[in-house]
Parts: sequence; C-alpha cells; structure tokens
Amino acid sequence: MTSHDTDIVPLPTYQRLFGPVTQARLIRLFLLYLLMLGAGMALLFLTHQDQLRILGMGLILPGGGFLAHADICTASGVGHLLAAAAGMATFAFALLVWFGTGNILAPPVAWLGMAAGAATMRHGALRAATIDMVLSGLVLAFVALALAMAARFALARRQRKIDNAWLAGQSERLNHIFNAAPDTGDAPEMSLDHLRRLRFALDRALQPLDQFDGFEKIDQFQTAATRYQLNFLAYGVALTQARYTPAFRGYMHEAQIALLDKQAQHRVWSYWGLENLWGNLRADPDPIARENIMYTGFVALQMALFSASTGRRDFSESGRFTLTHPSGRRYAHDAGSLVRRLEHEYTTSPYYLIACEPNWVYPLCNTIGASAIMAFDAQHGEQRWPARAHDFRHNLEAEFLDGFGRYVPCKSARTGLALPAIGGAMPLAMPCFFLNVVAPDLARRQWLLLRRQLFGRDGALRRRAFWPIDTGNYGFSRASAYSATALAAAELGDSAVYDACMAALEAQCPSVLKDGVIHRMRASVWAHGVELMARAGTRDGFRQVIGDPPLVAGPQLDALAYPDILVASAHADGHGLRAVLYADGIHVIGLVGLRAYGQYLANDVSVTADASGKASVSMALAGRTNLHVQVQGGR
Repeated sequence: MTSHDTDIVPLPTYQRLFGPVTQARLIRLFLLYLLMLGAGMALLFLTHQDQLRILGMGLILPGGGFLAHADICTASGVGHLLAAAAGMATFAFALLVWFGTGNILAPPVAWLGMAAGAATMRHGALRAATIDMVLSGLVLAFVALALAMAARFALARRQRKIDNAWLAGQSERLNHIFNAAPDTGDAPEMSLDHLRRLRFALDRALQPLDQFDGFEKIDQFQTAATRYQLNFLAYGVALTQARYTPAFRGYMHEAQIALLDKQAQHRVWSYWGLENLWGNLRADPDPIARENIMYTGFVALQMALFSASTGRRDFSESGRFTLTHPSGRRYAHDAGSLVRRLEHEYTTSPYYLIACEPNWVYPLCNTIGASAIMAFDAQHGEQRWPARAHDFRHNLEAEFLDGFGRYVPCKSARTGLALPAIGGAMPLAMPCFFLNVVAPDLARRQWLLLRRQLFGRDGALRRRAFWPIDTGNYGFSRASAYSATALAAAELGDSAVYDACMAALEAQCPSVLKDGVIHRMRASVWAHGVELMARAGTRDGFRQVIGDPPLVAGPQLDALAYPDILVASAHADGHGLRAVLYADGIHVIGLVGLRAYGQYLANDVSVTADASGKASVSMALAGRTNLHVQVQGGR
C-alpha cells in the first residue's frame, strides 16, 4: 500500500443542514405549501359556506377535511375521525407510490381529491373546537419539526467531528484491514463449485432471446425488475470472463451478447412509457431519450464490461442497440449514444447527478453511470469523464451526504426530500464498489465508516446489520445484503468482511445443487448475479477492468459445447494458450487467434490452422483437464 493509499479523506465539515441545490428545492416546496395553507386559511376564515370551509381544512392538511365533524363521543364523529385517519394513510400510500413508480401525480391528486371529497359531505356546521384543534396541531407540528431539525444538526455536527477523529486514527490499521493481495498476474482458475454457480447465469442468458425462463417476474418499477436481473447477471459473467477466462470466446461471449439483446426486448423497457407519462408528463416511450440512468447508465456499463472483458466492440456499431416499440417505432442506439446521453444529463442536472425513476436521484445509480463513461474513455482513448469528475464529486459530497456521513439512498430532484439511510449495510456498501473506480478515496472512507457496524464486540458478524429483505425479490432473505457487502469487500481488499459475509450467506441461504447448477433457495436472481460478481472479485479488480481492460493476444478457445464443457481457466499470451476444462468423453475443441496455416500442438495433438487462423481438435477429456496450446516446436 503506497503512502497515497494510506491517506483517508475526512468527512466535509458540517456547516449547513442541506446542500445549496437541496435547500433551494426545499424552500420552493415550503413556499408551495404556504400557498396551499394560505388558500386553506382564506377559505376557512373568509367564507361562510360549510363546504368551502371544509375544503379549506382539506387544503391545510391531507385528509384534514374529514376532521370537520370528528369527535369521540358520537358514532358519526368517530366515523369522521376514522375517515381522517384513512385519508392520511391514503396520502402516505400515495407518497409510497410516488417513490416506487415515479408517479409525481399521486400525492397531489390524493391530497386534493380528499379535500374535494370531504367538502361534498353535508353534516352540518363546523365545530370551532375542531378548527382550533387542527390549527393547534399544525403549529405544534411545525415547532416539533424545527426543534427536531435543530437537534439533528447539533448531533450530526458533533458526530462528524467524532468520526473524523476516528478516521484519522485508522491510517496505521489500513494494511491490516485492506489485506487482500491483488492478482499477481498468475492464471486464476475457477473451482468446479464456482463453475456450477456460473451456470446459473449462463443458463438464463443462453436461452432464446424472447424467453425469460428462470427470471423473476414481480414488478418492472423497482429493484425486482427484469432489467436489473439482466444487468447484474451480465456484470457477473463479464467480470468472471475478465479474470478467469479472457482467452475463451464461445458461449461466454454469446451469453453477454444475449443478455444485452434481452435488454432490448420491449417487455424489459416498456415500463418507461408509463413512468415518463406520470413522472415527467411526457408521452415518449424511449427509455434513453431523457434522464433515466437506471436504464441508460446500467446498460452502458453492461456494454462497457462486455467490451472490456472480450475486446469486442459489437455494441459500438451505429444502431446496434435498437429498441423496437410494438407500434413499429424504432429507437436506434449504441454504446456511444448511451454515453453521450449520460454526458448531457450529468451536465444539465442541477444536482450534477441524473434521476432514475422520474424525479428520484440515486447516488449508487450515478456511480454506475460514471463507471460506464470511464470505461468508454479507456477503451476509446477519450477524456470525457475528467472534465466532469470534479463537479460530480463535489455535488455527491455536498448534496447526498447526510449529517451522519452516509450517502442517502435517493433524493427527489424536484422537492429536495430524501429517504433516510435505511436498508442496513447493503445500500451503504454497494456504492463503495463503484466508487472505487470513480473516487477510490471516498470509497475507502465510506467503507471504514460502515465497517464499524458490521462486527460485534465478540468479533462476530452482526446479523442485524444486514437487512432481512432481499432487494431482488422482496422476500425474507439476507442473500442480497450479504452478497453486496461481500462484493464491496472483495473490491476494496477487505478479506475479513468478505469471508464473514460469504460464510453467513452459505449458513443462512445454503447452496443447492440441481442438474449441475448451484443456486440458493429464496435468494433472488439479482442476489445470484451480485454473488457471481463477488466471486470474480479481487482487490481493485473492477477498477482494473474499467481503467485498464485486459488485452488478449494469441490462441483462444471457441465453439465449445455448453454445458458439456465448462472452462475454469483460459489465459493466453502471444505464443500459447493454457486452459483448464471440465468435461468427460471425447469433445471437439475450437481454437481461434492462431497464425494462418500455423502448426500447433494442443497437448500432444498436432493442429494446423486455416487461412483465418482457426482450427479444431478432437480430444478425450476426463474431469478436470489441462490444455496447453503452443506453437509446434516451441515451449
């Protein structure tokens, strides 16, 4: 570890509750509420019709109109009280819908609809005591909110100082914490167990494009969506390819191409037509045309990792990623157009981060998009990201770091409202994986702060630190939490956390072997993809693939029968190929990348390449088999 790697960047000094953009959005929201409050008060005190006065109460408070005739002494009064409670619950549900689907119309429609509904009820004059109670409650709520914000600011400011002092004392422990060694250049090999886990992804990728057997079909708006299953299975296959089998084309390349082509299926991106309509009030169904990093950024990274792990540029061809709408409309895209769209959206967003679901900005999604641009730069010799890196980092720290030093899960671009840091370790750990490419020092700082929460005083992993809900299917399982935390630990080189998370994953979601494929009961497809990424991980491995992708020269495997032959390792240099295969019986081994008409030895079998540098050889394989292809007469 170099002296630069031992530096720990402190948390920014906590001088204000909100960043400048967030503050401006919150003030605008507050002024909008004051406008509604003023309209409600005017109706309540300046009119004499009961219906208008009840409408005024409904504008002051969601469901407040139902309180006009509420009491606890009569059946009718209790009914109105229950109606008011139901109205508030309805508004809370509308907020949940807004968050979950980007439907920005849901909260105002629910609020105004209940106000109008209550005004149609004819149950006599308003009670003065009820009006006083509502207004007193409103004043108390404002006072309580102000006091809570002041108290939180004081506590957070104190905690920032404590955390920065603690971080400063960790420099001497970094070599102990980040103790995993990076790959040394040797040819790493997957175990048979690892190969069987890889088959979980390959089986789903290699089926016909219009088939999605084995994928979970729950919803297309949140984290169980098919697109995320495709993304993370593809990331797992790509990182596996880059580390273990860079000299194998065949079905590993086919799987990555198929997972990208599945992303272009209308069923995968059809959600955007609704989200764009009710979130942006636009009727354009193209998921790439406007801020939508959850599709554009994630697919761009999928393309980037495909190119980085294979050396191929298929999706850089103009129009290679064309989306076809059932109406016949076609949206022609490719890797370059996706990256250009990301660039545009980054620079035009007030937050300098791009929204996912309409209006909601997720720091994690934006680190994924940034990684895609950086990979594109490395592969094409461009410098798109350096001009944006400073502003991205500044806004990430100023607008998305909460008072206690945690990145908020997401924030509303229009209102400035943010979700609290819920979800346990996973939403805090996973950004560290992608930040290790975008801003390694921030990744290390956030990881150190999170790491304190993961172990108890006895040194054992704290189960409570990991959310019991699987992000990928909303079921009761810690599979996604353990896998995502292990993924970040692998990238940062924290072997203690990696080993503990993987052991806990196996203990609580045991592996099941069926028909040659290993899967975990109750674990989502998304969790399986993240685990595959973690198993392919090594210290700074993702950063290496993004910034300095492997170059493959010389003989490569190709055209192997799946799943009859499983490739555990395939590495080449300019002269030869070394591979490890798992199979039984006599099989045809395809080779590419040979010299035209060159003479080679595949183990002890003589092979002659054709004019295009291809050849095939029939070999008897028995379980784990080493294959060495070299120029005949060479070493």
